[in-house]
Amino acid sequence: MIVVALIGYFTMKDSPEKYYRKAKRTHKKAEKIYSTGEYELAEEYYTEADEFRKKARELS
Repeated sequence: MIVVALIGYFTMKDSPEKYYRKAKRTHKKAEKIYSTGEYELAEEYYTEADEFRKKARELS
C-alpha cells in the first residue's frame, strides 16, 4: 500500500523534469505534424511545448 502511495505521489508531483519531458514529447509531435503540412496545428503544439518549458523554468 505504501509503495502505491509513493508511486502516486512521485508521478503527480510537479517537477522541472516532468515538464521538460512533456515539452520534448510535444515538440516532437509538432515536428511530425509540421512535416505533413499542417502548420497551424504544429504551431499550437510548439506553443504548448513552450508553455511546458516555462513551467519547468518556474519550478527550477
